[in-house]
Amino acid sequence: MKTLHTTQLYRIRQAGFTLLEMLIGMSLLSVMMVLLFGSLRVCVQNWDAGENKIAQVSQAAIIQNFFINHLQNLLPLQDNFSEPKQFSFQGDTSSLQFVSSMPASAGRLGLQLFTIAQDSAKAGTISVSMQPFFPVTDGSDWKTEQVVILKDVKSLTFAYFAADPLVLNDPPTWQSTWLEKTQTPLLVKVMIEFLNGTYWPELVVALKVDSSNTVNANPFGIVNGRFTR
Repeated sequence: MKTLHTTQLYRIRQAGFTLLEMLIGMSLLSVMMVLLFGSLRVCVQNWDAGENKIAQVSQAAIIQNFFINHLQNLLPLQDNFSEPKQFSFQGDTSSLQFVSSMPASAGRLGLQLFTIAQDSAKAGTISVSMQPFFPVTDGSDWKTEQVVILKDVKSLTFAYFAADPLVLNDPPTWQSTWLEKTQTPLLVKVMIEFLNGTYWPELVVALKVDSSNTVNANPFGIVNGRFTR
């Protein structure tokens, strides 16, 4: 049986790693893993923040489009179904009521009476209630539907830009209430503050009420937001 030379034995022993080298290698590997997982955590946090921001922007766009589409298409009608009779467009600092129509895809036919306000039953939410302004058919129920459109809200504020019709040559100004008027304001401003202290940009909607819209859909003779009879 052949015996190994001393030099060959030394080389075989030197082929492995020493304990110190193993400890250094494991330490470097641990540092690399910590840096890797730290980078992944930052990436996940940025991803979640980006998704939340996109969701907030999308939600803001949906709510703003709702206000713009319905307020610009509102109809200035007189409410003959309540006592005393009143103009359908009514608003104060925290609620707004008007008449508009829903798209055909919504499945609600005819003109709808919208009421937008903070929901007293569900704190921190804004809800929209809808009910037919006229009965759809004889004997049909005046079904009211209420939908929460925004949550975590601290305050909802409306303002109305118009001149006082009782004062001649009075310049338009922002007013906090619009009750028992025989016309619509020129502009409606919507301001929303959230519980976390953030605000949405103020939304100002110009009311597009013209005679072609009002005469055909209005049996009460209201033109440009004013009674003509």
